[in-house]
Amino acid sequence: MKKNPMTGFHLIAFLIFSASAYCENFDEELLIKDLGHGYTAFHFNFAATTSESVFHSKHYNILPKSIIQISEKYNVDEFHLSISRGIWDERWGSNFVSVSPSGAELWAWFGNQTISVDQSWFKLTHALSGLFCASLNRLSTSEHFASPTHSYKRFGVPKFSKVSGEVRYSQLPGEALCSENLTPWTKYLPCKSFFGLGSLLRPTSLFKSNYNTMTIGIRRVCLDLKCHTIGLEIMETLTVVFDRSLLFAKRTSPWSIRSILGSEFKGFCDAANSSRVFILTSYEDMNLPLDNKLNVDCSDNRVLAAYSTKDLSASFTSFPFKTDGKESSSQHSPIVSATKHITGSGSVRGGVKAFLTSRANFNLEIVYFDLIPWYTQVFFSSLKIYSLDPKTQNKTVITPRWLAVKPSLARKRMGSIELVITLPALNQLIITYVFRKVLQRWNEFPPDANHGFFLPAATVSYVLNSEQIDYLNKTKHAAFHNLNLPNWASSYSQFFNTTHSAPQDGFVRLHTPVSLVTMPTPDFSMPFNVLCLVCSVVAVVFGSVHKATTTVFNVTLKMNASDSLLTHLVNRILSKKNTSKTMSEQNTSTSAPGNHDKND
Repeated sequence: MKKNPMTGFHLIAFLIFSASAYCENFDEELLIKDLGHGYTAFHFNFAATTSESVFHSKHYNILPKSIIQISEKYNVDEFHLSISRGIWDERWGSNFVSVSPSGAELWAWFGNQTISVDQSWFKLTHALSGLFCASLNRLSTSEHFASPTHSYKRFGVPKFSKVSGEVRYSQLPGEALCSENLTPWTKYLPCKSFFGLGSLLRPTSLFKSNYNTMTIGIRRVCLDLKCHTIGLEIMETLTVVFDRSLLFAKRTSPWSIRSILGSEFKGFCDAANSSRVFILTSYEDMNLPLDNKLNVDCSDNRVLAAYSTKDLSASFTSFPFKTDGKESSSQHSPIVSATKHITGSGSVRGGVKAFLTSRANFNLEIVYFDLIPWYTQVFFSSLKIYSLDPKTQNKTVITPRWLAVKPSLARKRMGSIELVITLPALNQLIITYVFRKVLQRWNEFPPDANHGFFLPAATVSYVLNSEQIDYLNKTKHAAFHNLNLPNWASSYSQFFNTTHSAPQDGFVRLHTPVSLVTMPTPDFSMPFNVLCLVCSVVAVVFGSVHKATTTVFNVTLKMNASDSLLTHLVNRILSKKNTSKTMSEQNTSTSAPGNHDKND
């Protein structure tokens, strides 16, 4: 019997395809948590990983090829993009996921083989701007980015272990998240918004929330414990916080996933290795409408229940949840909070005053990083750092362990200030400095010039060691434990099922709110008012002159204004009567002689 020569080729192709498909993994997760005070948070986590062999094969079954091509073309080892609307409220407790500043944030690590990092950054921002329909191309020039030293370390492993590379960081505070950004973001999911947890994403419902953040990032990760095998990971997350008092009659009313997100689950995504829904522990008592038999084993006390979407019917989104409406305790406040205010008045000088508040019983070593736009030139001699004891109101001057400042240059370079300092326990750290407002050119003002200019949010980073994590877990309710996904974990399933703590656990990054500074602004309405006045006068004069010079005049006899219409009619009638009487008299006088002759 003659064998088909193509059989061997088909077998080899099938094995290669199976191997590549096996090396690509996709996990999707949904975290649901009641934050108290009538707020509910939904966090979607989509992670796709592949081995280095598949990465070099130029063929991908799950990973979005356009994102990988950008990484290869511009020699980007790692980048993270986030677009946020709103700010995280401290009433919601600690950040149960990594929270981004308001607006757009982009930072990237470039390899040592990059010929020009600034040129690669320029092309990267323009490429991402086109992919996600955002104004990221405005971040491409040097007056919009900086290079921090300690604040933004790699989340992944470098392509070459002996090379540090260079980092670029930038913010765009005025960029708000909208459906135009969410639509291309969902297209990078294997099942898009047709199946899986992505089918729950409905823009008309998501943008009724108080807070939402969309992120996407690419990095290299270790696929084994000894990091002998390096793979590529693309992670997409979406965090949404809803105020139930705006959606229902009462905040204690029963609610469901469908009633808030406005969509039903349309079936399991076949491309996913795992698809799970986690109900996180809340300070309020929450019922579980689903059958306990469907609960996946999870030993972590931060998880109230975990379900696999394979075992759930499509109607699980309609199952009602109910909370008792109990108020959160004082434990909901994070151990470190940060805020930044603008000081000063007038159009010449201003200032910044940042407050870092510690609620921990131990000292923390923090990294403070703040961007200085070119239109605010800082006097670094005015920099003051001191701690304030809230009980005694005593102020103590503190010297940072490490300090790096970079002055800004008008229309040429973004400035920055970065320092490593110890935050005393139960104290407040205050950082102040003064800046000069740079005059803007008329074409550099935004459309709403009197609204002001945004100052980017400051970044505060710190790491909790294992002892501090254990102490906080023992003293705080499980609902207030840290839920930041560590660097070694790609999914929460991996994070929750790990009993030991890894060295990279405990990293926390938070941001201050975006500030608004008023700049010297000309009266843009004056030219408009003058233009309107001149145009109105010219229009009136031109209209009168044009009418006088182009109108044809016809001479007509006008009736005496004193004579009325009735008088005119009476006069006509009387004139006709007199005329008829005269004619009759003439006829009589003419006929009289003839009659006389006849008689004679």
